[in-house]
Amino acid sequence: VLTREATHTTLAQEDQGAMTSIATNGFRSVKNDTIWDRSSILPVLGPMSSKNWQAMKALVTQGPRYRFRIRNGKLLVNPAPAAGLTWAFEYMSKNWILAADGTTYKQYSTLDTDTILLPEELVLMGLRWRWKKEKGQEYAEDFRTYEMQVKDMLGTDGGKPVFYMDEQAWQGPKPGIWVPDGSWSVP
Repeated sequence: VLTREATHTTLAQEDQGAMTSIATNGFRSVKNDTIWDRSSILPVLGPMSSKNWQAMKALVTQGPRYRFRIRNGKLLVNPAPAAGLTWAFEYMSKNWILAADGTTYKQYSTLDTDTILLPEELVLMGLRWRWKKEKGQEYAEDFRTYEMQVKDMLGTDGGKPVFYMDEQAWQGPKPGIWVPDGSWSVP
């Protein structure tokens, strides 16, 4: 429930701006392998480590594929993209409360009419162990149960792809010429 999508129109420079300005709904972190250049239908590679980013910047030749790094809360891209490309990605939001208007998300509840987006049983389990801890009561079992429930919900949220143990890799679109399946009459 905390996964959101953002779209970004690129600037013709390395620094694309603050992530909180690009992903405006409570940006916490980018979901791995989700930044795609929708204009050229290619993934944007990254995130790059400090070491790899500096090595890439030191090289004279740079490849045609965009690579990104998030540093100091800013999206950095190399090589600098052309202005006006459409990029999209998914990210985790820290806004887990929906306001009464049904459209505004926020991090903290301010009204009785606000709605918590997280599963009710999970919220109650979290409140239970925290309340016991504050009161000096034994809370270890409640905490363990809560942690197990969180892991279970994270593991089943949104469905999961098949995990292949063989040579199969990425099953999505690949760069190149795409020809749809089907019968083709060739003269």
